[in-house]
Amino acid sequence: MTEETQKISYQIIGMILVCLQMTASQEGMWIQQSPAQIVLAPGNIARIYCKLSTGSAYVYWYKELQNGSLHGIFRSYKNAPSDGKYSSEVNEASNTFSLNITDAQRNDSGVYYCGLAAYAYPNFGSGTRLIVTDASEPRLSVLVPSTQEDAEPPQDVPLLCLLSDSTPAWSNVLWDTGEGALEGQADSGAIDGDGIYSVWSLTTIPYETWNQETIWTLTVKDNSTGRNFSATIAKQTDEPGKEYCAYVLYFGLLCIFILVIIQMMILLFRKRLTRAGRAVKKGNQMPMRQIPQTEYAAVRYNK
Repeated sequence: MTEETQKISYQIIGMILVCLQMTASQEGMWIQQSPAQIVLAPGNIARIYCKLSTGSAYVYWYKELQNGSLHGIFRSYKNAPSDGKYSSEVNEASNTFSLNITDAQRNDSGVYYCGLAAYAYPNFGSGTRLIVTDASEPRLSVLVPSTQEDAEPPQDVPLLCLLSDSTPAWSNVLWDTGEGALEGQADSGAIDGDGIYSVWSLTTIPYETWNQETIWTLTVKDNSTGRNFSATIAKQTDEPGKEYCAYVLYFGLLCIFILVIIQMMILLFRKRLTRAGRAVKKGNQMPMRQIPQTEYAAVRYNK
């Protein structure tokens, strides 16, 4: 083995040892990210903290996209310059890095992660959900299933409520059908591409109750302030499409009946005119000037 070959072998072995050392050191490293959630109004500053168990020169910050992938937005290290709205602060004594988002807007809403850029063993924080909104009350939308006429009715009917442009504080959802309030099951919420935070709530009711004409009251409660926000929904047994078709059918039959009556009146009126004309012709007398005049002469008769 030549001397150059030995040097190359030593370099490869050294790189392997370094990678193994990095992997071993980072397997015992933990990352503590805080807070878990931030809710603020547009224009404010959002601060996310990332604390490492051991020292590191820098950390990377990522934002989760709609498809679930992570998009790198900033690298935080000591004396790092700001990049647009992103900046950072480093506390070497506590191994803490911060991400500052100045003038936060609705499109900044999302889930952020801090992590290390180690090739052998990547490590990330638990994530921070940022919600930027100025809405005081959520928008309520109720979705009900459409049952087909020939389909067998289900035992339970699911009802969905969408709380759009809300905050996690609006979590308690109550359905009131007049027979008592039912608490709906709410999911953890999600942020769409426009930065709007929405929550789905689900409840089920018996089909017999759903098939009755009644009024529903949907109430959501803000746990932080105790405020309530309600919406009323009227449930009717007749389907709007059938009722509309019935009105059209009745109106059409009425129009046809009126047209038939008008046509019969026109025919009767014409018959009366014809009979009257014939009667006038039979009763007419010839004028005197048209009667032939005969002149008579006096004749004397002599025996």
